[in-house]
Formats: sequence, structure tokens, C-alpha cells
Amino acid sequence: MNHKARAAIAEYRMLKQGDRVAAAVSGGADSVALLDFLCSLTGLGLTVRACHLNHCLRGEESDRDEQLVRTMCREYGVELAVKRVEVKPYAASRKLSVETAARQLRYAFFEEVSRQWDCKIATAHTLSDAAETVLLNLARGTGLAGLCGIPAVRGRIIRPLIGCTRQEVEDYCQRHGLCYVTDSSNLTDAFARNRVRHQVLPQLERENPRAAQAIGRMSALLRQDRDYLEAQAAQAARELARGDGLDAAGAAALHPALRGRVLAGLLARQGIECSAQRVRALEQLLGNRRRVRLTGDWYAVVRRGVLRLEPSAPAGGPIRPRLLPKPGLDGLWVEAAEGKWLHFSVINCADYENFENISSAYLNLVMDYDKITGDILLRARQPGDRIRPAGRGCSKDLRRAFSELALPDRERLCVLADQEGILCAEGVGIDQRVSPDEGSGRLLRIALCGEDGRNQEKCGG
Repeated sequence: MNHKARAAIAEYRMLKQGDRVAAAVSGGADSVALLDFLCSLTGLGLTVRACHLNHCLRGEESDRDEQLVRTMCREYGVELAVKRVEVKPYAASRKLSVETAARQLRYAFFEEVSRQWDCKIATAHTLSDAAETVLLNLARGTGLAGLCGIPAVRGRIIRPLIGCTRQEVEDYCQRHGLCYVTDSSNLTDAFARNRVRHQVLPQLERENPRAAQAIGRMSALLRQDRDYLEAQAAQAARELARGDGLDAAGAAALHPALRGRVLAGLLARQGIECSAQRVRALEQLLGNRRRVRLTGDWYAVVRRGVLRLEPSAPAGGPIRPRLLPKPGLDGLWVEAAEGKWLHFSVINCADYENFENISSAYLNLVMDYDKITGDILLRARQPGDRIRPAGRGCSKDLRRAFSELALPDRERLCVLADQEGILCAEGVGIDQRVSPDEGSGRLLRIALCGEDGRNQEKCGG
């Protein structure tokens, strides 16, 4: 273990002459070995300290762990920072798992200690921990990043034991006569990581006794690939930058391996958490949509060929009520709200190629023109509005329909009505009453678009 830990420190430049480092010591074998190793490390003139976070999850057992760490640090003459936290109330208040909450509190504590002592933090993650992490990520579904394992260095966090297996660490403790405690929660299979540790990895080691090392080599190679792709994506992002956005056509033309990273970078610059779903939404936006909601506070839009992320608050005002005479609908452009336009066209049913899809289109609503009674009123939803969505066989309160579909900016959703009631509602579709059928002759097509869409259609785009 000693040799591998020294090699990791050198390879990843974890420590230099005169550094200050605090070992995160839980009392388990890995962290006890780490502290002993750092205290025995010669030639660098290190200032070694320790820190311990009591999660207060196991009652007397947690207190026992804390006491062992205090005793060890006193014997080694190492300054110790201790903090007690109540993980369960923290997890409940934020709707987190206990494991996630404990991790958040642990790294927040490391940050406090790092600032207080102006030091690096050494954690006792091993090669076995890294292999388990890769297997967990693989089982849950992951991209390249999830297969890269636990990084040896992340900011001021260093992991000198990242090249050592758990068995090698325990052998080190035995050879040096080190006392440590065993966390009882590590013995149960109640947690996913424990199941991987007790069941999955041992099965792989029956096939290859050095499975953990093999996974480590794979992760090292994938980290090289990841670093290269991220560098290429950063270069592509610089070339596609258009102010605070990206050239949409250029982004769409990128190889998927770069495009996803470029779009993830766009999210990160606005502080929006990246997810596969949000990246896919942006990719779809590049293809054939004009606007997509990313979070409760942010939209992505393509305007004048530039993909941008915009806060939802500054969106245009509500729908402007307008009475639209039926005879004048063909070719009519109407600004329903700021940045939102409707285009009406009357066409022969025989000329409409997408007849099978006319009742479900979202931005291209089509209804039977001759079933419309009188002129059309463009407005927002009103209390008591009901619609019978075509093909659904039921009537719905429009407010409830908007809610069930989780449609955003409901005061900006267009509703069209004639003398008999609702004709169609944005995001919901047309009413069964005006649904085209085999006897339909003329159709009214309603295209909903933003300012860019209006300009493109008027120019023949």
C-alpha cells in the first residue's frame, strides 16, 4: 500500500513540499491507514492534521468512532477538527436519501476545514471504492463521465489511496498494528453500494481476481477520452458562440459526442443542472422546435438562428383578445401576444397531406372550416371553459386539462372559440365538434409560431 500511495501522490501531483493536509478520518480501516501513512511520509515536510464528521446516525456506535479518532490523533500529536451533524432531519427537510444528505454535509465540512486551515483534504477512497462506483453508475445508466470512476484529485480534495484495494489497506493496518472500527451499516445489504461490494464485485473477481484493477485501468483510459472530448467541445463552443448563445445550425451539425457536451456547457453557464433529458430537449429544439421549457425559471429558444437560454419571467404579456371575422381568415397573421403569432390558412381537404395527424398537432392545428359557427374569438382561458379533445371521447375543464399536461405560462396559451364554444386550445388540441371527417371539404389550418417563424413563413422559409 505504501508504495502505491506514494506513486499516486507523484503521478497526480497531490502534494508538494511544505503542503498542509488534513486527513478525513472516520475511524474505519481505510481512513486510519491514510492518517498513519501521511504521518509517516517523509521528504515533503508536510503539516498533517485530521478532521472527523460525526453523522449521528448510529447512536453510541457513532460516538465510539469519534472517540477512537480523538484517541488516535492525540497519540499521533495531530490537531483534529470535529463536527457533529444531524443527517436525518437534514435529509427529510430537503427530501434527500440519507446517503446523499450525509455526502453533502460531509463535503461541506471538508470545505469548512480546508478554508479554516488553508489546507488540502485527503480522503481514504480506494481502488475498490472506485470500482464499486463505476459498477453502480453502469447499473443506473451512465455516460462516459460515470465510467471514469472517482477522480484522484478534485480541487483541494486528494485521494492518495486511490490505487490501493481495500484488502491491501487492511493488510497495511494489520502489519502496523493499527486499531480501527467497523461501521455496522457496511455489513448490511440495505444499501446499493453494499450489495455491489458484497455480491457483484466478488462475482467479477471469480472471473478475474484483479477485476478492481481492470476496472481502474478502464477508467484511466476513459478519463483520457473524456478529457480530449471536453477539450474539443470547448473549442467548438468558442467557435459557435454568438453572444450569450450558440449558432443553432452549427450546433446541430456537430457530432453527437461533441454536441451534447457543448449543450451541457450552455446549461452550466446559466447555473442550470445538466441532465440527459435537458440535453435531449435542447437537441430537439435545434431540429424543429422554437421554444422549450427547461426548468420553472428557464426556457431555451432559437431566435434568428441563435440558441439561447432565457429566464421565463421576462416573457411577453398575456393573450390579447381579438375578434377575427371568419371570411377574412385565409392568409391572416395575428399577434396573439408579444412574440407569439398565429397564421390562418383555408385549404381544401384533398390538398392536406397530413390528414391523419390533424387532430393531434401541437403547433399546427387543423379543423373543419365549415363547422365553425360565426366569427372566431381569440382569447386566453376563462373560468368555466370546457373542451372535448378530438378523439378522446370525454369533456374536460380547460383549466384542468392545462394542469394535467403541465403546460407553462397558461395566461399566454391561445384559446379560440366561436358562437358555440371552444374550437381549440394551445397544447390541448381541437374540439371534437370541429374535427375533420370524411365529409370535410375545407380545412382551417392554424400555425402557431414566434417572430422568427412568422418571418420565415412570410419569406417562404
